[in-house]
Amino acid sequence: MMEDSSPGPPLETLLRDLTAAGINVRWRAARMISTRGTDAVDALIRCLYSNDAGCRLLAAWALGNIGDRKAIPFLERLAEDDEPDVRLAGECAMEKIMRMSSFSV
Repeated sequence: MMEDSSPGPPLETLLRDLTAAGINVRWRAARMISTRGTDAVDALIRCLYSNDAGCRLLAAWALGNIGDRKAIPFLERLAEDDEPDVRLAGECAMEKIMRMSSFSV
C-alpha cells in the first residue's frame, strides 16, 4: 500500500474510483489524481493496463495533465488499443506532455 499524505481521499481510493459505475465519480477521481503530480504517475501507468477502457482513458488524461515524460513510452502503447477513444486519449496525453516539457527546458 502506498503512503499518501495529500489532502483529499487516499490515492488508492481514487484509483479504485476510476472504475466506478458513475462517470461523474470517475472524472472526479481523475481530476483529483492529476493534482497529486508525479506521486501518482506509477499508479496511473499501471491503470493503462486495466481491462476497463474508461480507466485506461482517464489514466491517460491524468498523465497528460501531470506532464511527466516518464509516462510517454506507456502512453505510446495505447496507439494499438482496441478502443478509439483510448487511442485518442493516449495521443493527446503524449502531445500535452511534449508541449509541457518543451516549456520546462
